[in-house]
Amino acid sequence: MVPGEALVQAGLSQNQSALRSASTDYCEHAVDAGWVKSNGGLAGLASTLINGITSDQERADTYAARIGAGSEAPALVLARIVNDTQSARSGLRTVSQEADTLLSDAGKAGATRADVMSYERALVRAQMAYRSFQSALGEVSARSDMDIDTAPVDKELDAFANVIDTARDTADRLADKYASVGNAAS
Repeated sequence: MVPGEALVQAGLSQNQSALRSASTDYCEHAVDAGWVKSNGGLAGLASTLINGITSDQERADTYAARIGAGSEAPALVLARIVNDTQSARSGLRTVSQEADTLLSDAGKAGATRADVMSYERALVRAQMAYRSFQSALGEVSARSDMDIDTAPVDKELDAFANVIDTARDTADRLADKYASVGNAAS
């Protein structure tokens, strides 16, 4: 092995682990912050996506319920949604920057399956958080004592949706990079 090759391989490995680490941190933060709930793995996620929320206990454990969208002062609820949306957007942007770094630095080596899966997992968590924020906004907006303009919240949600759309494109490029490595190896 030539010394220059060792440095390239070490750099690639660091970028890959940085993406996986950033993705894992984002997913854990989304659960810890209460934006999404830990759902028992893939089966729980599939059940929620297909069947929606079914029991009263599950409804009580939603983001909207945790922040008091149905009972707390509307101004406080809206401020919490804005803060959480900004945090979720910033976190996803950080994960996406790691993915972009991997895409630009990987060269012909491409991305690994673990990179693609970890980034897509973070993207799914971001999408779930976005839906949670929208649901909480809908709940607080439907209240009879709601007399606050939601335009600032809508603006934050739109900005988060744009970051999610960009992340989808990045995920596609990362998957293409992974697929090109698989095709080149065969």
